[in-house]
Amino acid sequence: MIKIFIVAILMAVSLVGSFEINDNAYATPFFENGHFTSNGIEWCQENLQLYEILGEKFFEHHKHSLESRVCASLYEDPLWSYDGPDRTQKLIEKSLYYSQLEISESMEESKTGFIDTTPAANRDETLVRGMTENGEITVQLIADKAISNTPMQIDVSFLNRDNSLTSNVNYQIEATQQDSRVMLNNGYSENGRVTLSTLPLLSDEPVNISVTIKGIGLPENQEYWTPPNGDVIMFTIVPEFGTLVMMILIVSIISSIILSKHTLFENLVSH
Repeated sequence: MIKIFIVAILMAVSLVGSFEINDNAYATPFFENGHFTSNGIEWCQENLQLYEILGEKFFEHHKHSLESRVCASLYEDPLWSYDGPDRTQKLIEKSLYYSQLEISESMEESKTGFIDTTPAANRDETLVRGMTENGEITVQLIADKAISNTPMQIDVSFLNRDNSLTSNVNYQIEATQQDSRVMLNNGYSENGRVTLSTLPLLSDEPVNISVTIKGIGLPENQEYWTPPNGDVIMFTIVPEFGTLVMMILIVSIISSIILSKHTLFENLVSH
């Protein structure tokens, strides 16, 4: 019984370790610089039939690897059925999105010890990226879906040109909704990542987030901070089916109905 318990603990530790992925260090023939290579897309194609046969056991078969989880997300993405000449390149670009979701989730799981074995793309999250004026740093932001009376979690990564994490970032991050501030954080990130939460949101409307990079360097040595200094990158997290979107959709439908009736009336009159 004790042996079984020890084996179970070792398996759990191994699984947690497998999810602690650094997007710079983790490189295989199928995955590098935070996204799939063309070989990775080909690997997904070769494993599609196996995924369709095994279902959820597909991840167990591949030991819950990053590649298998990203492939599963790509299979369910409308882009997978795209047949243009640039299909592989588009899928490579989309794999960056799903890979970063997996990496962000693994970081959280390593803190809590709770392992979610389903692809991270199943969660209601938005990933957006913006670049500083000199192009040296990319700010990547993963935010929860906006839900009224619920805090929004925001994961921010500061990435170099090679998609590795930037160290020693001094920043200010502000989030507003309906012209009201729901978060303001001035801080320092040693490893290039920060996870924050807003106050409970006022509604499910879009949330505006500004990320200011004050400088790169140790907080106590401000006079030696290197650029970018003061670059501000703006993001808007738009709900997929928020109230505004639904209103626009309803107005479009009503307009179509009115136009159709008007056209029908004109045709009847002309006859």
